[in-house]
Amino acid sequence: MLRVALAASTLVALAGCSSGTEPDDAAETSTPETQASEAAAPSGEDDIRHFLLQEYPEAGAMRYALAWSDLDGDGADEAIVYLAAPYFCGTGGCPTLVLAPAGPMWRKVGDVSVSRTPVTVMESETNGWKDITVAVSGGGGPSGNALLKFDGEAYPSNPTVAPAEMTTDTGTVVIAETPEFIDLEPVDTPEG
Repeated sequence: MLRVALAASTLVALAGCSSGTEPDDAAETSTPETQASEAAAPSGEDDIRHFLLQEYPEAGAMRYALAWSDLDGDGADEAIVYLAAPYFCGTGGCPTLVLAPAGPMWRKVGDVSVSRTPVTVMESETNGWKDITVAVSGGGGPSGNALLKFDGEAYPSNPTVAPAEMTTDTGTVVIAETPEFIDLEPVDTPEG
């Protein structure tokens, strides 16, 4: 919960700075935890865009689908991002990222290669995090849904090999088989 409160304080501070006014110290210290968890979720879309541009500066234009889910049960949503662009994708699929709030930034707790949609969140959990599934097919491997369990540090990076396992179970769909993509163009910076 401290991480959620810190994230909310950072968002309040950033909001105050961007409007040209100083943040209200009383507002920072009295932000209820419910407001903090709400502020950390869908309002973080701009932060996700910024993260992707910084993480993959050479990728050029990209498309991504974005979902929010509290995977670790701490009251703050993690971001699940399915990337789709020639830079990332091959015959086996495209990457799915799982990003956790880390103060004002994000950290990868999953960088799942060769995945496809749909992406689901299971009721089951491993090491305090919800299990997820991604669809797999193409690239010469088996087709179906791969179950990914958190190992205490991250989700498996390759859904086609152990410790990932094929499953017929499905969870709550967070990124649909035919997702709504968000276009992301690199920002041109003026040369000095």
